[in-house]
Amino acid sequence: MWRVTLAVGIALLAGCSGFLPAGPTAGDSDPVTPAPVPTSSADATVAVPTSDGTVDVDRLLDRHERALSTRSFHRHVEQAGPQNTLDVWLDRERGVWRVRRRFGPISDDVVLADGTVYTNVRDDPDTPYAATPATSNTSLVASPAGVNLLRGLLSNTEYRQVDSFRWNGRPVAVLTPTETAANGSKIELSQLYVDRQGVIRYVEHAERRPDRPDIDTTMTVTTDIDRVPIPWWLEEDDPYSSGSM
Repeated sequence: MWRVTLAVGIALLAGCSGFLPAGPTAGDSDPVTPAPVPTSSADATVAVPTSDGTVDVDRLLDRHERALSTRSFHRHVEQAGPQNTLDVWLDRERGVWRVRRRFGPISDDVVLADGTVYTNVRDDPDTPYAATPATSNTSLVASPAGVNLLRGLLSNTEYRQVDSFRWNGRPVAVLTPTETAANGSKIELSQLYVDRQGVIRYVEHAERRPDRPDIDTTMTVTTDIDRVPIPWWLEEDDPYSSGSM
């Protein structure tokens, strides 16, 4: 079976941007629930890489990327409200993945499976999707694990570990900035949850910047998903039901 290669060669959806137009997906909504409330536990100690007493962000991001490089996962990002979202689903076992970008009522939605890229067609009611052959280095997003986004949020700020507890059923380390200001910006909130495998499970970052747009971003990562949710426009040709999976 053809397998997805995550080399950043042909970025069909670079960063958080789409590459082909897609229609609204009102029937394909995923409920967004608040992050689970952490609970304290004596066996929840988690260590993170440090250097000179603060978190080594480069090593932290390398661990995160490596931890997700062999696992199926769903990464959900919200920026400046629930109508500006990015979802990345990746089923490594079956070689199926999907990237959906929403901005208000507009949605770009792409599925890659079995050597074919399927893209929702917005303006033709008789053609639900377009199908194009993938290549061996086709990628739907420049950074599937979200390292590019995280580096932009975290690289100019020093972090320290302030706690460890059980969150959503697993031990995590809690990281917060050592200071509330960075490069002239005011960090109102920045908090990361990191598990023992190195996966950055949850990020919430709010920053006020005097000379650039403010940042209000959350990211949640769920690993070991059973399958990629197939959008309504591809249900008749669901790759999980095609027999090639």
